[in-house]
Amino acid sequence: MGFLSRFRRSTKTIGDVESISSDEDETTPYQDNHVTVDGEPHQIEVDEVESEWESTETIDLIHNDNDKKSKRLGERGKASQQTRKRASSTRPQTKLIPRPSKGISIEIGHLKEAKSRKRITATPAFEDLMSELEITLLEADMGHAAVDAVLSAMRSKLLGAPLPRKAEVGRILDSALISALDSLLRVSYWDFDQTVDSLLGEASPVVIMLVGVNGTGKTTTAAKISHRLIQRGLKVVVAAADTFRAGAIDQLSDHAERVGARCISSQRGGDSAAVAKDAIDSAVAKDDDIVIIDTAGRMQNKTNLMQELKKVHRVASPHIVLFVGDALAGNDAVEQARTFQTFLNFDGAVLSKLDTDARGGAALSIAHSTNRPIVLAGVGQGYEDLIDFEPSAFLTDLLSNDIDPSQFTIVEREANG
Repeated sequence: MGFLSRFRRSTKTIGDVESISSDEDETTPYQDNHVTVDGEPHQIEVDEVESEWESTETIDLIHNDNDKKSKRLGERGKASQQTRKRASSTRPQTKLIPRPSKGISIEIGHLKEAKSRKRITATPAFEDLMSELEITLLEADMGHAAVDAVLSAMRSKLLGAPLPRKAEVGRILDSALISALDSLLRVSYWDFDQTVDSLLGEASPVVIMLVGVNGTGKTTTAAKISHRLIQRGLKVVVAAADTFRAGAIDQLSDHAERVGARCISSQRGGDSAAVAKDAIDSAVAKDDDIVIIDTAGRMQNKTNLMQELKKVHRVASPHIVLFVGDALAGNDAVEQARTFQTFLNFDGAVLSKLDTDARGGAALSIAHSTNRPIVLAGVGQGYEDLIDFEPSAFLTDLLSNDIDPSQFTIVEREANG
């Protein structure tokens, strides 16, 4: 059973397709020019830091004065948009090399062009479907803002659309849902390896800082990134700047020895910023290429610890900051990412344990909530088990238990998302 199984059971119980429709003259004409249709970009112009579902224009277009649920979604969407704008306004420019990504869609062109006097409208049966979808997505540990975005997108694409035959209702619902989920992941992706190479061409060493809460796998991720870069012929130094957790220094030192990196550390309880600076100075002296700073697992609600993390950032001036989240943490990982972003802007996320996450909530929500891409993903316990995150592959795997992947169309995205 897949993570959409509950919602899809509900869609199959629709005995009368007209229960989600009304006559054409009772509803507004169908317009689909403000969302993505089968991989084609929508026509609404939005601020460059917005994702397409957080646009107030998009949300306003799908409002109905008598639709209280749409109003609630719109208010949440506007609040989410304002939060992301504040987080992005102070973000320094970084030299990240864009990477084209891929998305998925289901072709329903023949359904959009169908001639029918019946149009899909917000009937009680339709609202029941949306409520079922909301519960399903929340149970998948998706963040509230991401759930609202999916529901808004579904309404935007479905309301006013021609009512298909009963046999095709499932297909049009699948298409609208996949389009909405795909858009959650549509942010500006950048290539990790190419970005590192570009930075090395300008300055050495390149400093990479890992942040996140306790237990998300930062130390293991530091080792995996080190292994990845060493395999490419680069010399790596790791900084054991987690001086608070018992055993953290020894753990990183052991990893470094196994993958062939040098480890700079101090005694437990030492100054994390000083460790980071020592690692950078050592890399400069020995002509090393990369410094990876493994920071302490700050709890995002501990302001004093977050301020200490900002001190490490000021001293180290990292070229790349990566938030490491545990995919199994679901909505907790989303809230952690959002809170970290208010204290310390990061360039992208690394999701650990993605191979064991059947729900997909964190991956579907972090990019939307922070407007930052998931750059890398941990898919196993080995040092080599660190891959570039690809939205189309992730969505295909996530949905394959619910929807036949042979129906999916792979869509090429522009490098800017």
